[in-house]
Amino acid sequence: MTYTLFMPADQRIQIAEDGVAEVPMTHARAALTALIREVSWGKRPGAFTERGSRVAMVVPPEDYDELLL
Repeated sequence: MTYTLFMPADQRIQIAEDGVAEVPMTHARAALTALIREVSWGKRPGAFTERGSRVAMVVPPEDYDELLL
């Protein structure tokens, strides 16, 4: 018999109520690739947080281009 365990890709990423993928700054380095993939594939913004407040945002290129207009 073979058993497969399902584990989330990165447990440090939390999805906030408004749909933003958040990563605490204390885990930023370890979760950076996973956050970028979440933003790229999920087409949702991401944020780095410090003490529960957002300090930096990561957005898909399409959203960024739209903001420049």
